[in-house]
Amino acid sequence: MEGQSVPTIPPRRWVLTPTALCLVAVIAGCGGVGFLGTTASSFLRHVRESDNPNVRYAAFTRLADPGCYSDEGQKAEAVRELVAALDGGQESVATQAAICRTLGALDRPEALTVLRKTALAEDPIVRTEACRALGKTGTIEDATLLARVMTTDVSRDCRVAAIEALGDLSPADPRIGLTLVEGMRNPDPAIRAASYQTLKLITGQDHGFEIDRWEELAQARLDETQPPDVRAAPR
Repeated sequence: MEGQSVPTIPPRRWVLTPTALCLVAVIAGCGGVGFLGTTASSFLRHVRESDNPNVRYAAFTRLADPGCYSDEGQKAEAVRELVAALDGGQESVATQAAICRTLGALDRPEALTVLRKTALAEDPIVRTEACRALGKTGTIEDATLLARVMTTDVSRDCRVAAIEALGDLSPADPRIGLTLVEGMRNPDPAIRAASYQTLKLITGQDHGFEIDRWEELAQARLDETQPPDVRAAPR
C-alpha cells in the first residue's frame, strides 16, 4: 500500500452513519412533544415525570445545552439523572445514544464510569456514541479502552468513533501510535482515513499515506520510552 493515495471521507458533521440516520429518524418523530421549556429544571422535570419516549429523548438531548443551567450544581444534578438513566438500561437505543452525547457535551468526571461500561454495550449505536463521549470527557487512561474498541469491535462505526476519540484525547502513549499505524493498513477506507487523521492530531506531523514513515516515527517514540538496555537490544 506504499504510495497509495489517502482515502478521503467527508468532515465528521456531514457523515450520515447508521447512528446518525437512526437519530434523524427519531428526531423526525419528535415533532409532537410539545413545549418542554428552556431551562435545565424543566428538562429534568420531563425526564423524571414523562412516560413518553419522544419527550424523554428530547429532554435528554436539550440537557446538552450549557446555556440551560443556572449553576454547576444544577449541571451535576443533571449528570446524576443522565447516568442513572443510562445505567438503568430501560431507555430506547436512540435515547441511550442521546444520553451519551449529552454526557460528552457536559464533560464531567462523574459520567466516566458509565461511559466506560457503555462503550462495551451490546448495541453498536450506543457503543459508538459512548466512545465519542469518552473522547470529549475521558482521561488519558481511557485511550487503552478506545484502542481495544478500535481493534476488536465488530462495528465499523464503533471502530471509527474510537479512533476519532483517540484523536480528541491525544494520548502520549507511543503504543497507541503503533496501533493507529496498523489501522492505516486496514482494508476498510474509513478506518484507514480515521487512523491517518488521528495520527496527524497526536503527532503534529503529516506523512500522508506513507505507512513506513509513520511506523518509523511510532517506533522511534516507543524506543525513547524504553530503558537504554532494552532500547539497544536487537529486534
